[in-house]
Amino acid sequence: MHIEVQVALNFVISYLYNKLPRRRVNIFGEELEKALKDKFSGHWYPEKPFKGSAFRCLKTGDPVDPVLERAARESGVPIQDILENLPQELAVWVDPGEVSYRIGEKGAVKVLFSEATDVHEDNSADREVNKTFNPEAQCFRPIEAVGAGLGSLSLSPNKPASPFPVSAAPS
Repeated sequence: MHIEVQVALNFVISYLYNKLPRRRVNIFGEELEKALKDKFSGHWYPEKPFKGSAFRCLKTGDPVDPVLERAARESGVPIQDILENLPQELAVWVDPGEVSYRIGEKGAVKVLFSEATDVHEDNSADREVNKTFNPEAQCFRPIEAVGAGLGSLSLSPNKPASPFPVSAAPS
């Protein structure tokens, strides 16, 4: 449960960084982690990952998710500050071995984290475990992917790249 909660938590608070003070976001994140683990205790079924999936869904919107309310209250961050900076209809499913999300009632469900096991193998010691993280998920794009679309622009903070090709000086 630990890694799944961490993935969901990091995804949610990624919307809050650069919008709220970092210290407040960190405290909110700590409280959200506690609230999620408390909620999921007794409702975590690794042998049947989709059992209780709706219960383990964290949602923004109306009504406000009690887990978000608790984390906001315990951290001292007004719930309105949290909700204003999260997508209006965000749903994050935290299931054993998988974390996925959807933005909007009709949005596509995207996987943030998946730990797939080969269920056809009888010997559990020899089972191959695949852990994946979806770089296409919103807010988690690697800098190389962002930089590829910038053409000749430099990602270096020190020296801007010239849009004109550099040639050797004539001698």
